Amino acid sequence: MKQPAGFVDQEHPHHVWKLNKAIYGLKQAPRAWFDKFSTFLIDFGFCCSKSDPSLFVYKTETDIIILLLYVDDMVITGNSSESLDHLLKQLNSEFRMTDMGKLHYFLGIQVQTHDKGLFLCQQKYAEDLLAVARMKDCEPIPTPLPHQLNRVEDKSELFSHPTYFRSLAGKLQYLTLTRPDIQFAVNYVC
Repeated sequence: MKQPAGFVDQEHPHHVWKLNKAIYGLKQAPRAWFDKFSTFLIDFGFCCSKSDPSLFVYKTETDIIILLLYVDDMVITGNSSESLDHLLKQLNSEFRMTDMGKLHYFLGIQVQTHDKGLFLCQQKYAEDLLAVARMKDCEPIPTPLPHQLNRVEDKSELFSHPTYFRSLAGKLQYLTLTRPDIQFAVNYVC
């Protein structure tokens, strides 16, 4: 543990609190975990992506490994079995980990492997979203918006539960990762 940036005690810069409980649940825990894990990866030879700080890339002349980290879950892929095995051995020596095998489900996205690549879908996520919205038994329609938006009357009636509505709208935005066909309608609602 380290003292948080901006709160370093100048007289005792190396002192930290002794914890009588696990670090999980503390506000500093995610930052400390990410710092420890990313430092390990960078020392191994990974570079952190500038566009996404949770994406790490390891490149040599012949090998490439891509690691995506989300809290304490990760997806690792690469073009060399030997390099991946070496990385996994190093990770297991430093951290307590469980290898879940081939990627099937990650962050609400189902992954199916085919000869030509991967197929990503969010069917389970969409079904769960329909259940949360109490719309599981609704009839499907070809388009989620009226055909002529300019004819939709502006109803100034406020929603009775705006937090609930915003939550559903945010969940719909996440669904557009694999359903770009609903992107316009979701952004219109947002």
